[in-house]
Amino acid sequence: MSAPLAYDGTYLKSISGISKICCMICCLLGFLCIVCSSVQLHNFRGCFYNVIVGLSFLFSGCMLLARLFQVWQRKFLTFNAVKYELYVNVVLACCCFIGGCVSISLDVVAYTVATFFIFLAFSFYTFDAYLCYRIYRQCDAQTQTQTQIPTQPQMA
Repeated sequence: MSAPLAYDGTYLKSISGISKICCMICCLLGFLCIVCSSVQLHNFRGCFYNVIVGLSFLFSGCMLLARLFQVWQRKFLTFNAVKYELYVNVVLACCCFIGGCVSISLDVVAYTVATFFIFLAFSFYTFDAYLCYRIYRQCDAQTQTQTQIPTQPQMA
């Protein structure tokens, strides 16, 4: 038997939770811009953009749900979730930047608007990666032990 899911609604009100929600909204709006554009969907730029945005939306949603239901704390006791989120955010930020650079090369208004949304998602991913880095460094500094040299009492 497993314990019931522990829902942590306060994560949605934290900076990291809001950042993930904003990333997902930007990805969804960018996807809608590409789908509703006048250009056919089977061109390389549109397909590449939609793959990047779809993967970003999927990974952000999975990380958000894992933090909401405290999967990392309950199932994987020795798993460093902050380090994992840092790596995922950095990879997604790089992918969003590349996807934005590819989509801006087509001179269509809908693609330009979609590029704005993916660069906005890039900004949120880098900000969230920075927050994860600070938390990771803070936890790393707290767990390090310093060796202290025992002092001898002074004889008078």
